[in-house]
Amino acid sequence: MAEDPRRSPGREAVSLIGSLVVVVALAGGALRALDAVPHLLTGERKGVTRVQSIDGTERVLGVRLFLPAFFPDTLQWPPASIRVYAGPPASSALAFAGRDGTPDRLMIFQAPGPLASVAMTLMPAVHTLHQTDVEMPEGSAVLLRVEFPDGRIGNDLVWYRPNETLALRYMGRADELVTIARSLRRRRP
Repeated sequence: MAEDPRRSPGREAVSLIGSLVVVVALAGGALRALDAVPHLLTGERKGVTRVQSIDGTERVLGVRLFLPAFFPDTLQWPPASIRVYAGPPASSALAFAGRDGTPDRLMIFQAPGPLASVAMTLMPAVHTLHQTDVEMPEGSAVLLRVEFPDGRIGNDLVWYRPNETLALRYMGRADELVTIARSLRRRRP
């Protein structure tokens, strides 16, 4: 009896491998889709997680955060949101709303480590209108007048300390931002 050429062992192997490739490709696509679900639900970029407390943020980063001793009464405490980007570079973002309901009125970013930079995932780029050096107790700082993509004007202060970088973004007066930055103290255990 003659063997059917359509059922040869070579053709069956090719068919089996083809089926396996299709299954693996579909599984990979499904996993990528599932990976995107949390980011779609929270609106966060990949690698960014929301943290419920300052203590939790410190555990993730492995350092104590800086908090302002001077806190204008135009801002609400506690932070409205706390986000962490695991890195590299590892960074945190504390966002404080205004008492008038303005979201992200003050944002404090921290990136631990020598020569660290704050992840752009947490601190989106803005257009710099003017910059000037600012004297700080330790390290060097630059005060920037910035314009956001939506046309709003604000101020950034980027402070390069010996073992971390701090950046503050403020929708308020520049002199008030400098006062806030100079009052930053590492949180005690």
